[in-house]
Amino acid sequence: MAESLDHLLHKAEEVNTQESFVLQNNKALKIRVTDTVFCRQGSMIAYQGDIKFSSTSGGIGKWLKKKITGEGVPLMKAEGQGDLFLADNAADITILRLNGETLYVEGRHLLAFEQTVNWDISVIRGAGIASGGLFTCKLSGHGFVAISSHGQPIALDAPVVVDPNAVIGWTEGVSTGIKTDINLKTLLGKSSGETVQLNFKGRGKVLIQPAEWVSFGEVE
Repeated sequence: MAESLDHLLHKAEEVNTQESFVLQNNKALKIRVTDTVFCRQGSMIAYQGDIKFSSTSGGIGKWLKKKITGEGVPLMKAEGQGDLFLADNAADITILRLNGETLYVEGRHLLAFEQTVNWDISVIRGAGIASGGLFTCKLSGHGFVAISSHGQPIALDAPVVVDPNAVIGWTEGVSTGIKTDINLKTLLGKSSGETVQLNFKGRGKVLIQPAEWVSFGEVE
């Protein structure tokens, strides 16, 4: 049944809030930019006000890591004053607030974070056949972080073994390793991705998405 234009415009009306990170809906993020925020390259869908965009290297150490890992976590800076709207190919978006914790986020799922959050890049080689590795961003300190996922995230206790395409991130206290199983390819009828899994040990949480969609948010 069709709805009226007035009803649609009211339902889709812009969210007004003083929070710096807020969900416009579960597929779109609104950021109130007052200085600088970091966000995924290509994620901007609209902005209001005076906002400038630029690529970021994060210093020579991070620049070298990004070159070595093949630009595994492509970030840009948004600077100025205004409202910024981000999305990731209609993926679900979750906003987190770090209060001194450390969170590791897989590069394909990192959407945005405040400049008050410290970050660094690492890679787990061999954790993904298609991509050549699992690119992660270590986030710590205080501030908002936005992640994207295909479906609502699930938090599992370590130890746990996870398909690399389902991994969103993990908390501090969890160590990662590669687990291979030559039988899974035959049992599940998959090509090659199922033969390599991530083995999480230690004490902490592992965030996964309820999907193995290889093309979702894939870094080029």
